[in-house]
Amino acid sequence: MPKKKTKDFSSMNKDQLKKELLAQRKQLFESNFKHKMGQLKESHLLKETRNNIARIKTEMNRDGS
Repeated sequence: MPKKKTKDFSSMNKDQLKKELLAQRKQLFESNFKHKMGQLKESHLLKETRNNIARIKTEMNRDGS
């Protein structure tokens, strides 16, 4: 999965951002679970997913306020 940038999220509307946020949170949950079980090989995905969640929330706040 290629790294997403802020400009990728800025082109999305509010509903798309919400869907993407839910998908990223689900991915973070699953990755955390796999990491705890010792099954996650790419541990850098944890940080990348957290950063994507922060980017999405920032973009949602920028549109809302």
